[in-house]
Formats: sequence, structure tokens, C-alpha cells
Amino acid sequence: MAKPTAGWAQAVYLGVMFPALVVGGYWLGRVVGRALGWGETTAIGGAVLGAAGAFLELFRWAARKDVE
Repeated sequence: MAKPTAGWAQAVYLGVMFPALVVGGYWLGRVVGRALGWGETTAIGGAVLGAAGAFLELFRWAARKDVE
């Protein structure tokens, strides 16, 4: 049986994971773009990849919840 606080912990996990992946992707894209001289375009691409990763993790989490 799951603990009563498990729902809160999972909500906090999703609430932190989403913006962290988007900001992390943006930051990584910005660093790579500056290193290669490509400008801010890679920062936007990194943010998009971070958002895609966040949604992928959300879908994986939802699939795990369906099994339980």
C-alpha cells in the first residue's frame, strides 16, 4: 500500500522536473551555442529539447501510474 504522502511527493517531483529540464536545456544550448559561435538559436533548441524531455518523462510517469 502506498504511503499517504506519496501523491504529494510525486506532484512535487513533476512540478520541479518540468521547469528544471526546460531551463537545463536552455542553459546547455546557450553554452554550446556560445562555444560554437552559433548565437542564441541553440539556446531555443535546447529549451525545446528540454520541454520534449519533460513531456516524455510525464508520459512515462503516467504509464507507470496506469500499471499500478
